Amino acid sequence: MSVGIEPLAAMVLLELEKAPETTAGGLLLPEEAREKMNVGRVLSVGPDAEHVAEGDRVIYRNYAGTTIEWLGIEYLLIKEEDLQAKVTN
Repeated sequence: MSVGIEPLAAMVLLELEKAPETTAGGLLLPEEAREKMNVGRVLSVGPDAEHVAEGDRVIYRNYAGTTIEWLGIEYLLIKEEDLQAKVTN
């Protein structure tokens, strides 16, 4: 899936996941009460990235990378070394 941003070197482009808008019981959470999630889906990888591939779900470090809003969607351009784990389920 090409979004018009192609990472270079060992950079990775993530589409950020948003925190749930409701609780497990169905109650609506206000914006201020939602936890910031550090999870994203890999959309594109640079040619030097070795440990992730397009489509992987990953956990990344707080305050890492550059947040980009492109065509109304929030992305994160991050170094592969700032990724901490793959989400496997």
